[in-house]
Amino acid sequence: MSLRSRCGFTLIEIVVVMVIIGMVMMLVIPRLPSSDSENLKISARTMAASLRYLQERAATTGAGYYLSLAPGTDELKVFEVAADGSGRAPSDPLLQKPMLKEGIQVADVVIQRLGKVVDGQLRLDVGMAGRSDFVIIHLRSPEGKFWTVMTFPSGGKVKFYEGYQEEPL
Repeated sequence: MSLRSRCGFTLIEIVVVMVIIGMVMMLVIPRLPSSDSENLKISARTMAASLRYLQERAATTGAGYYLSLAPGTDELKVFEVAADGSGRAPSDPLLQKPMLKEGIQVADVVIQRLGKVVDGQLRLDVGMAGRSDFVIIHLRSPEGKFWTVMTFPSGGKVKFYEGYQEEPL
């Protein structure tokens, strides 16, 4: 029996190396910096999902909530209405998470009864029946790109669109 020198790798060795590389990629890729347009899209989706959840939570628990935001800034928080009418941090941990990614701002808010609001502080109430007004929230990235989030009254419907939309599509 002659011993031959072994050249190359077995299939098992190659598979093990590929699995290790795949696991490392799963850990590294989510931590890579993302672009401003991707952050803008994620912020719009997160805001729409959070507003839907907020309306469902208000309807099922009977608690009142409001969204406090300042157009022209990245200031956006959810508050639960306390028994005395003041605002407090929501008890639900999902509502405590920030909706906007770093660098994304609320450009302006359009409310039928107020028109376009570009600065100041706004309070958007969400009760058991949902939102009482049709609201358009425009999000802006540092690159000047926009996404639009629209909340429709009473039904709990929330939509988001790429670009600066002033009417539902």
